[in-house]
Amino acid sequence: MTDKAKVKKNVRVSLIYVLLVVLAAFFLFPVVFMLLKSVMSPQESIGTPYVRFIPTEWHFENFAKVFDAEILRMFGNTITLIVFNVIGTILSACCCAYGFARGKFKSKGFWFAVMLSTIMLPAMVTQVPLYVLFSQMKMTGTLLPLIVPSFFGGGALNIFLTYQFVRGISKELDEAAVIDGASRFYIFTRIILPLLKPIIIYMLINVIINCWREFDSALIYIGNTEKSKKWQPLALGIYFKFLISGSEDSYPCYQMATGALMTAPMAVLFLIFQGQLIDGIQMGAVKG
Repeated sequence: MTDKAKVKKNVRVSLIYVLLVVLAAFFLFPVVFMLLKSVMSPQESIGTPYVRFIPTEWHFENFAKVFDAEILRMFGNTITLIVFNVIGTILSACCCAYGFARGKFKSKGFWFAVMLSTIMLPAMVTQVPLYVLFSQMKMTGTLLPLIVPSFFGGGALNIFLTYQFVRGISKELDEAAVIDGASRFYIFTRIILPLLKPIIIYMLINVIINCWREFDSALIYIGNTEKSKKWQPLALGIYFKFLISGSEDSYPCYQMATGALMTAPMAVLFLIFQGQLIDGIQMGAVKG
């Protein structure tokens, strides 16, 4: 490579890095603004007579103020939601995928196509009948409408990705286990399930993120009545907490501090497991 070509290559690489830095700064600006706003005093955070970006005094006690008993109750509801949805989604998706991949029954292809077609079904179409169903079963106003569906399939996309992964596992493992007298349940729990670790981690992270930010369904099924308020998860509870303007809690510094506490766990989770997220999608798509 000539010196001129090297210079062109270095210039091109430098421009790419500069562009990436500019884009990173652009996308990180709201996060930085939120963090700076969260440590301002209530009066300073209002922004009068002008908007400030750097606080004159750092009030880290804002985080302790917003992390009260009410937030702890919402946090407990969210953790309950996460635990049951993780168990239900992973178990039901793996069971359904194993049945489609290894099972032999009539019209398997038809039912698999029906399952896949539900991916194209908008969530708005099923909201009214599901609400009527849960209302007649006396489940509205609790966490049950947000938990029970996870035990019935775990989602068509999760089933499809797990199905593709199971297809990539050699059937000779199943045949060898059958010769040794192993049952279908033993093969699934002791042989297949441990090999599904990458796709299970992918589902685990997605379920945690979805439950952590759960708002729309919680708003429909739980609401903000006196009886159902105790079951509100974090996203819904924080929304109603800051909905009333004029209260002390509605100062921007407290809202930003709550937003930072809400964002931090998921940001750390994503940074730790971003490799597994990408690997889970790639493996589920390529297997078979």
